[in-house]
Amino acid sequence: MEKISGLDAAFKEARQVLLTTFDEDGEARTRAMTNFNSSAYERMWFPSFKDTRKIADIEHDPNVVLSFPADEEGQWYRVEGTAVLAPWEEVREMWKWWLLEWLPEEDRRPLRYDNPFLDRSVIWVTPIKASISGEAW
Repeated sequence: MEKISGLDAAFKEARQVLLTTFDEDGEARTRAMTNFNSSAYERMWFPSFKDTRKIADIEHDPNVVLSFPADEEGQWYRVEGTAVLAPWEEVREMWKWWLLEWLPEEDRRPLRYDNPFLDRSVIWVTPIKASISGEAW
């Protein structure tokens, strides 16, 4: 992927990035994701619950866009990539109870003690192309 000045520094600073997925009709859906990654040029990961629209979208169309603010006001970095869902062993290894603790109380899901990872997922995103734009996605 071609390097863009300031992209990696802005990515490291962004505690949240916008993840855009595409549904079966090609309609874009964008939501904020907690950013635990240190480089936009390497494979990135994002925790999620399995029964979400983004997981269904990725299963249908693995093309995604990550967006985060650039230094110049009104400008956004966009990283296009492909997403895959981690195998169960990786989910179990990577998932921590606090990963989605920022969710509002009514959206939190209790841990299952028989298999606490059953409804958890990890999204891996491999970056392909980066750009800067006046649009978030």
